[in-house]
Amino acid sequence: MACHVYNSTYCKVMTIVVCDMQFEETKVQQIMWTKFNEMKQKHDFPKSNFKGFMANNTQANWNAIKIVYGLGDPYVRMIDKEHTCLFHRIQLIDKHTKQLIEPEFQDQRIFLCH
Repeated sequence: MACHVYNSTYCKVMTIVVCDMQFEETKVQQIMWTKFNEMKQKHDFPKSNFKGFMANNTQANWNAIKIVYGLGDPYVRMIDKEHTCLFHRIQLIDKHTKQLIEPEFQDQRIFLCH
């Protein structure tokens, strides 16, 4: 997992955290974010003012972000701060529409999606 931020001073996206994990679990990601915050505090970095978060639709990602940077409850949305990339959004829509469309119409669904 990696965390990237857009730095307006340098006008580019910069990697600030990299963590290699075997599974995308909420607890592991929560530890990573907590350690990241501790490291920033230890080195006198100013408090982060993230304008939002972009992640794929894996629930563990969002749960950890909501626990550490939200209200502490993974079920409470962070209004106007939760974003997903177009690629993962399309995957999510595809997954759910596939379940709702009869098998004999799947070819038509795929054609329309493309």
